[in-house]
Amino acid sequence: MITRLLQRLNQLASPLLLLAILILGLWLSRLFPLQWDWTRQGSNSLSATSVAVLESTTGPIEIRVFVVDNPRIHARIERFLARYRQHKPDLTFHFVDPARQPDTARRQGISLAGELIIAYRGREERLQRLDEQHLTQAIQRLRQRHTRWIASLSGHGERSLIGQANHDLGEFGKRLSQQGYQVVELDLTEAPTPPENTSLLVIASPLKSLLEGELRQLQGYLQQGKNLLLLVDSDRPGVYQPLLDLLNLRQLPGTIVDANVRQLGIDNPAVALVSDYPEHEATREFDLISLYPQATALQVSDAADWQITPLLQTLSRSWNETGPLKGEIQRDPGLGEESGPLTIGYALQRSDGQQRALVIGDGDFLSNSYLMNAGNLDLGLALIRWLTTDDEMLGIPAEAPKDRELRLSPLLQAIIGLGWLVVAPCLLLITGGIITWQRNRA
Repeated sequence: MITRLLQRLNQLASPLLLLAILILGLWLSRLFPLQWDWTRQGSNSLSATSVAVLESTTGPIEIRVFVVDNPRIHARIERFLARYRQHKPDLTFHFVDPARQPDTARRQGISLAGELIIAYRGREERLQRLDEQHLTQAIQRLRQRHTRWIASLSGHGERSLIGQANHDLGEFGKRLSQQGYQVVELDLTEAPTPPENTSLLVIASPLKSLLEGELRQLQGYLQQGKNLLLLVDSDRPGVYQPLLDLLNLRQLPGTIVDANVRQLGIDNPAVALVSDYPEHEATREFDLISLYPQATALQVSDAADWQITPLLQTLSRSWNETGPLKGEIQRDPGLGEESGPLTIGYALQRSDGQQRALVIGDGDFLSNSYLMNAGNLDLGLALIRWLTTDDEMLGIPAEAPKDRELRLSPLLQAIIGLGWLVVAPCLLLITGGIITWQRNRA
């Protein structure tokens, strides 16, 4: 009797002990979480650069993901962000469904499903692509402690970076403030030169010509090695040409019309489309289309001591229309109307890379009316970061892991294809025939 009882207790002890070990293992895994990435190139781990950024970032980070309520999509995003939470436990994230909370999405300027808002110490950064390179770069920018000043010229009817009118750039100025820039207005009649701590001077489509003394002040500003963003429009070439002369550029007559925008459902031909960008630091990794209403074309007038790069170019089915934008519009070469691609944006840089300037033949694309069109906002922020030399933080690896792609030689592909399409079915038929023949003999 006692022997049978001991045998039963022994039989029960083994599964109970196994269950206790499992419970203990689960409890220890919660207390001491450990993970191993056995992929050859660390496909499921963050790079050393990203880990260093997270470990040196003090304070919580909040991420809002604007995506539809789909469990599969949520799971993929959670798996990716879990890599960041492993090194920074105070990184939190939550999902916002734009369809269920349209007011929230509208206030944040969300235009694409899957966009993210990263918040850190009162600053915000918006992303339209979720990968390690872009997310770590955003955290790097948000954690910068120094403040870069952006001065916007005023007093000549310019578009204001703090204005609320449709033609102003106030919404763009808010986005710059969220990313840590200090935006101020500058009147050269009150201040002879921009403040010393100015990282960038913005001249946004003035309506009146600058005085000769002001032009001399701007020339002195450039001679000091300072950075400049100049936005010009197509309606006042006489106002802008003295400013363009400082950078050895000239403005082509007329307004750019683009037949390609009809593919996007835009009926206004005076909206120029840019969809391809050069390999330049200002537009690195940028692949969104951008739209430019009432844009003007630019050309290099004289040789200069700048490194000049055509940064924004229209497509082939565009030209600078010098006539009225009414009825049927056709290009007339006799009136100086040149066919595309036409350059509407030049990037200028000194040989040492320290001084930078950018001239864009359109001020509307960053205005309150058009800022949220296509990729205008993202392009504007990328250009400002380049102008203020904020591109020193582009060292995050973006190369896709090679072990996710299987490359086969043509011979091996043929062998596998014939094997599954011909050899395998024939083997099945032969095997079935042999089995049937053996059964009939029996």
